[in-house]
Amino acid sequence: MFLMFFVTLSIELKEVADTLRNYPVIAMGLFTSFLMMPLLALLTKPFFSSITYAGTLLAFCCPSAIVSAFWTKVFKGDVCTALVMSIITSLISIVTIPATVLIAVGTVLNVDVPSMMVNLAEIILIPMVASFLVRRFIHVDWDRASSYGSNVQLGLLALVIWGSVAPGVKIVSENIVEFALLNAFVLALLGLAFAFTHFLTMGFEPRKEISIEIGTVIKNAALSLVLGLAAFGPSIVPPLTANLIAQNILLVVARAFTRE
Repeated sequence: MFLMFFVTLSIELKEVADTLRNYPVIAMGLFTSFLMMPLLALLTKPFFSSITYAGTLLAFCCPSAIVSAFWTKVFKGDVCTALVMSIITSLISIVTIPATVLIAVGTVLNVDVPSMMVNLAEIILIPMVASFLVRRFIHVDWDRASSYGSNVQLGLLALVIWGSVAPGVKIVSENIVEFALLNAFVLALLGLAFAFTHFLTMGFEPRKEISIEIGTVIKNAALSLVLGLAAFGPSIVPPLTANLIAQNILLVVARAFTRE
């Protein structure tokens, strides 16, 4: 919630409305998130166990994470587009996640829709409304204030990643070598996804292109963990953890090579 509050301080309500009307951008984001990513997950099947394949598929078919807005800001992309894509994909994923897992794995997922909606409101709607109210009634240079909060946001992101990785530490530590290979493989898949998305979005405005690229590879790891544990048990944790680690490694490396 605090991370989203700082991110949305630089967004105007009109920007959100304009982004919602940009149908080609939204359509491309939905395509890369819900079709291209699950198809790439199929490449896991010949090389790893069925549970690892199921975990990779689940991780890849989840919606864009809220932290994609933070990474978009780091890469100087369109933060509003990243935020809108996170919201839209989160809503649509209520249907797409169970359907994708059922078709590709044959497992029925029980999605707690009310809890997902409450969680979405808590981590997006409440901080977003709060930031708009603060901007409306407290007149300072909020764009500058938001830029000063980058270190705070980075610290909050680190806590989010830490909390998401923690449940898998014990399981992963039992076979470090296998997990390292899995992590490298998932990192390669995410690299392919990033490259394919870059190719598909070359006709878009550069800042929106960045937003779609990041929204495609940064998935809601917490959601995949909750759904995975409920449907498959602890054995599903390694690929979900590998995805979380790999997606952040990918963007850290990409940022190192693109830093001005």
